[in-house]
This record gives sequence, structure tokens and C-alpha cells, in this order.
Amino acid sequence: MNDKKIAVFFDCDNINAKYIDDVFNELANIGEVIIRQAIKDWTSPHHKDWNQGLLEEHGIEPIQVFPYKAGKNTADLRIVRGVMEIMTSSVVDTIAIVSGDSDFIDLARTIKSKGFTSIGFGESITKAPIRNSYSDFFELPIKVKNKKIDTKDPISLLKDAIENQKDESGFAYASNIGSYLKRKNSSFNAKNYGASTWGDIIKKYDNYFEVSHADSKKSKMLVRIK
Repeated sequence: MNDKKIAVFFDCDNINAKYIDDVFNELANIGEVIIRQAIKDWTSPHHKDWNQGLLEEHGIEPIQVFPYKAGKNTADLRIVRGVMEIMTSSVVDTIAIVSGDSDFIDLARTIKSKGFTSIGFGESITKAPIRNSYSDFFELPIKVKNKKIDTKDPISLLKDAIENQKDESGFAYASNIGSYLKRKNSSFNAKNYGASTWGDIIKKYDNYFEVSHADSKKSKMLVRIK
């Protein structure tokens, strides 16, 4: 269910960089983002919210485009080219476009017609024909019930992961929790929080978490919030 291989393209001329965490948090619920590209004219003084530090933090590859054709959006053309190249390589099964630009309606439909899942992200002003062209569309900012997570606090991270990975009984596999956190941010590693595994951290905070096992050998840890 959370095993999709995802490529995401950011149309930096048409979306604010402040939504980047919303996008990756939502995609972490779907699968692993293995291709991350942000497309714009990086020599331009416009859209300075997209900067080197932000790209490095999230492992995003900057793609340079130059506006050499009057009346043509070269960023859009580059995204189309990138998507078509990826669909022929078959390294992903899901393609996400963060834009809200109507120029991507045909592209979103083409992605679906080729057997891929197409995911769109855009602001509330994104019109219905654009939204409906994708397999799934998420409006930015993402509306969540939970308050902002303290990423420095392992308990907060674990509670968020359990809420997203739990079954009907409230339990989640510890292995799935670790995979989910890694998909959200590669820095969410148990070693960065003073332990070898997330299972060790869960055991340390046993006043917050209830532990069980799915097998008699106790090799498959289950955990839920107390």
C-alpha cells in the first residue's frame, strides 16, 4: 500500500516553496520518492524562496531552463520532457507534478493512459479541469488535524508514524514505522536520535508506547500509542 516508487517535479514558477514539506509528507504516505526535480531559470531574480539550501535539505535536483523562446514556458516543456523520459525507463510507477498550471492537463492524462498513477498538487485556485485530470489531486496547504510535529523529538515523530501506519487495532509494524520516517526525511534515522534502531527508542519510551509481537520468535515488533 505504501510501496509506490515516485518521481516528483516542482514547477517553481507556479508554486511557492513554502509547500515543500506538505508535498513530501503526503508522498511519504504513498511510497518512496526516488526522483526529485525542481525546474526554473535559476539565474532569474524571481522566486527566490526556491534556493540552494532548501534543495539540499530535501535532496532535490535543480534543473536549469532558459527562457529562449518568446511565448513559450520552457519550464513546462522541460517537465513534459522529464516525465516522458521517466515513463520510458520504468523506474517509477507514480508521477507527481507540483504546479496547478493548466498546461499540464494533457500530460496528467497521458501519464494515466500509460498505466502510471498521476498525482497533482496545487493551491485552492487550481481549477476543476486541472484537478480532475490527475489520478489524485491534493490542495495546498494540506489540511491536517494534527499539530505541527517537533522533528527534534523522537516521541513526536514516532506518534506521527504510528498514526499513519497503524491497522484497525492501532498497532503498526516497527519496520514500517522506520521506512515511513525515512521516506519523509532521510535524516529521520534512529542513529540521529541516539539509538541503533527505532525499536530501541520505542522500548526506551515504554510509558508512551505499547509493544507486542506478530510472531512467536518476537522478530516482528508491533507498537501502538498508549
